[in-house]
Amino acid sequence: MRHSEVIAEKKTGRRLLFWLLTLWGFAGALMMGAVVSQGHNPNPPSVPYGSTRIVRGQATQRAVMNFAQLVEEEKLFPPLIQPKAVHPPMPIPSDLPVPFGGSFGKGAFLISPLGENPSSPPTFSPPPSSPPDSSPSPSASFLALEDDNTSIPPDTHGAVGLNHLMVTLNSQVRIQDRTGANLGTVSLQSFWSSVGPFSGVGVFDPKSLYDPYSNRWMFTACASPQKSDSSLLIGVSQTDDPTGNWNLYRIDADPDNQVWVDYPSMGFNKDWIVVQVNVYNISNNAFNRSHIYVFNKADLYGGGSGAYTLFQDSNIGGTQVPAITLDNTLDTLYLLQVWNPNFGDKGWLRLYKITGSVGREQFNAVTFVEISPPWDFYPNVGWNDFAPQLGSDKKIMNNDSRMQNLVYRNGSLWATHTAFLPANSGTRSAVQWYQIAPDGTVQQFGRVDDPSGTYFFAFPSIAVNQRNDVLIGYSSFSGSQYASAEYSFRFGFDPPNTLKAGFIFKEGEAPYYKTFGAGHNRWGDYSNTVIDPLNDMELWTIQEYAAAPSNRWGTWWAKVTPPNLTPTTALSPENASSTAGTSQTFT
Repeated sequence: MRHSEVIAEKKTGRRLLFWLLTLWGFAGALMMGAVVSQGHNPNPPSVPYGSTRIVRGQATQRAVMNFAQLVEEEKLFPPLIQPKAVHPPMPIPSDLPVPFGGSFGKGAFLISPLGENPSSPPTFSPPPSSPPDSSPSPSASFLALEDDNTSIPPDTHGAVGLNHLMVTLNSQVRIQDRTGANLGTVSLQSFWSSVGPFSGVGVFDPKSLYDPYSNRWMFTACASPQKSDSSLLIGVSQTDDPTGNWNLYRIDADPDNQVWVDYPSMGFNKDWIVVQVNVYNISNNAFNRSHIYVFNKADLYGGGSGAYTLFQDSNIGGTQVPAITLDNTLDTLYLLQVWNPNFGDKGWLRLYKITGSVGREQFNAVTFVEISPPWDFYPNVGWNDFAPQLGSDKKIMNNDSRMQNLVYRNGSLWATHTAFLPANSGTRSAVQWYQIAPDGTVQQFGRVDDPSGTYFFAFPSIAVNQRNDVLIGYSSFSGSQYASAEYSFRFGFDPPNTLKAGFIFKEGEAPYYKTFGAGHNRWGDYSNTVIDPLNDMELWTIQEYAAAPSNRWGTWWAKVTPPNLTPTTALSPENASSTAGTSQTFT
């Protein structure tokens, strides 16, 4: 399906269709039930499961790779990589049918005009001196990885461990120490070459996370877009040292070679690493279905077969983001998506969960989550350049409003994504964030937004520490600044639904316009913000900025140490239970 066709559809012309489809969607949700485990075969037939089909499988290729050795090999034999524009995230259904009667289950919730929240979580008394209105400045700030002029966009992502930082971009993979020193850099293609070869643009859309309970790194990406060898890639480090050995796996997206996979979202809990991808027809690039891969975490960490359970569903749209589950006792893994941002003067999310034992997983819808006020899924220019910048009349793409990331922390789900405002006109982009209970009750809802339309904000990510302090990192744009890296902070005791004023931790340095002939001035497509596993209090974010000279991107780290607070316990194998309810300590 062409981008213009998706964007040009008018909601007013589809209302009747929505109501007709409602019974179908509601019935599909009710039909989701338990599944029957099958043996682990590489490519077994799928099994009907309500509106979902299930496959038990294992990786089609696997290998062990040593990162430090790969760095030395690439120094001797540098890869020949042609500049490439990685395709934009393919469109996903954004106006899915909403149940009759509006409110559904326990997710119904309205924010009053004054921002009061009748379902606010417990609050804590602030220290004697009230916290400042502005977000704290970073306690560390340095370069992550510069533009090597081979790829747009960078697809900014990275993770933080006990002794290392890992930067994973469309261009390269870099391991740093915690001061920013470069310990090794290789191309993204080289990192995955032991489970290659790949066709087309090769490997794309990388994302990495750190498991603080097992002290392991995890890494996912897709390969060979729009090709018959389309694949999902997943890797895990064998130790807490990412410069050492990695177990790498390749999963064939479709043994029948009819579809390809795009835009992975990754989360984990004590039992699983879960990767969701959006699936498209090779023949015409039309959206086909969602794939949710539930990997046996112990199997991957042990260098096993790459065993997984795959849930396939063509009725739930795309980008159901799995939670980064910071509770090593929780048997459930949640997923959240933007379901319909503007229906009945409200926005709608949908919450899912994965339960069951390893190898006998179940996937179920939990509830719809109702938000007021609504927003638009696309800006008013559609799938085109949108945000302003200093020194150029060229604008920068802000993509769409799909969910960006999800964290389970202290008994709640915390999520963020871009929103286009106001609804029905979409003239500016804002960052939207939530705290949601596992039953779908909205506990907090807020925005980083400039109603005057001077400043635009996009590509957010969120992290939460043991005391419910929150950091949201994002890109900021305006006609008075070069595209910059920014974050907003809140204490766990701050008034509900609020963030402190944003802090630009890396100012843009020059105008940015680079398309490699693809026609779009790409940015993003995402970012990452994480807790520090050393103390479970400090927060890190990696964001993109416009670098000098002109038409270059760069990526930059910032670490934020919440002022007036002293850490109590760190996330570690020895302290691997939920920290919900940890008392506040002030200094």
